[in-house]
Order: sequence, then structure tokens, then C-alpha cells
Amino acid sequence: MVNKTNLARIDLNLLVLFDIVMKERHVGRAGERLNLSSSAVSHGLTRLRRLLNDPLFLKTPKGVVPTARAAPDSGRNITGARLARRAR
Repeated sequence: MVNKTNLARIDLNLLVLFDIVMKERHVGRAGERLNLSSSAVSHGLTRLRRLLNDPLFLKTPKGVVPTARAAPDSGRNITGARLARRAR
């Protein structure tokens, strides 16, 4: 369950980070695209994970894959637009 109090105060940069990690499926490459270190991307994902109470991505030998909730084809997926609407 999403904490609505925290969601209203979400850093919108985290939505950009989520989107890039979703596209790249790799924390290091996402960091390169965002001009951030892998550590900074990982820290941002941790903030989103806590906010949304979901791991969002699972580590694999080749990068990361989205969880069922984060996957674009999931009926309960998390998208930047959806989060932004809830934050209003």
C-alpha cells in the first residue's frame, strides 16, 4: 500500500530515475544517462522502494528486471504519470 502522506511529498526526480532504470534495465547505464553514480541511482531506488513498499526491481546477472507491480504490462504497474496524479 502506498503511503499517501509521503506520496504527496515525492521527489519528482525519482520518477525520472524510475523511468530510466525501467528503460535501461541496468543501474549503471541508468546512472550514465542521468549523470549519476550507480550508488546514487541505487539510493534513489531505495527511497522509492520504501515509499511504495515494493522492491520495484530484482537484481540479475545482466542488470535488473521489474517486479510484477513495476512491470509495464502489469495491471497494477507503477508509472511516473500515475504517481504524479496520486501526488496532487
